[in-house]
Amino acid sequence: LATMKHKQDQAGFHLVAILLAVVVVGVISVVGWRVFGDKKTTTDIATTQDSSKPATTPIDPNQPPVKLKTIGVNLDTYNSTTNHAGDFVFTKANILLSLILSPYGQVIPGNSANDYKDKTNPQPEFRVPMGTNVHSLIDGYVTNVPKLYSDDYSVMVSPVKDEMNWQYETEHVINVLVKPGDHVTAGQVIAQVSPHNKVSYDGLGLVELGILHGGNSPQHVCPFAYLDDSIKADIQKKLLAFFKSWEDYRANTNLYDEAKMKVPGCITLDPING
Repeated sequence: LATMKHKQDQAGFHLVAILLAVVVVGVISVVGWRVFGDKKTTTDIATTQDSSKPATTPIDPNQPPVKLKTIGVNLDTYNSTTNHAGDFVFTKANILLSLILSPYGQVIPGNSANDYKDKTNPQPEFRVPMGTNVHSLIDGYVTNVPKLYSDDYSVMVSPVKDEMNWQYETEHVINVLVKPGDHVTAGQVIAQVSPHNKVSYDGLGLVELGILHGGNSPQHVCPFAYLDDSIKADIQKKLLAFFKSWEDYRANTNLYDEAKMKVPGCITLDPING
């Protein structure tokens, strides 16, 4: 009898061990299914996303949505043989401020035209020969071509159709080749420089470069601070070379203060109203 009882106890122990093993295996299976099932589900979700649509990143509403792919005219290093720096022609004539390329933030001394109040220039000014072509700054849509007080025009372009919050402007142009609604590409010829006030600049024409933010009284930001990577290093290098060459040509090292420029061509990075 003792032997039979011992065998029964052993059989019971074996049964309990088997049941425990079954339970442990079951638990492991469930946990494993949850872990690997979750990973598979995540993978499946990732692979079902539309890969043809680029990932979107939030756009800072206080920063221009796109960067400049051109600066509107051709800028190059000064060539003493041709007397050109791209579209710019060097002259020793008596011209206002002694500048044919005025930086963003340049202070214009007061005169009779502005009630003798100093003005901070909200847009770089380029003085180049009449007939010089002006190019679109970005890819986008023409939103407006207003006629200005100076009997010339401004071409306003937005990167998004019918979006007016950010405007990319080439101001003071004539012989405009585009109209509102047209799509333009960066570098496309859209007009020619204006004769506005050419008598004060040895007959040179004018175009101004602007990035505007806001409505009827917009803020301007420095365009040279928003150059596309494809042109940034080249334009910055050529701007610095231009400043030095112009000062050497005019024999006046005080025409530009590069040390105060936040980036080449920008005396300030603060927005300017106007």
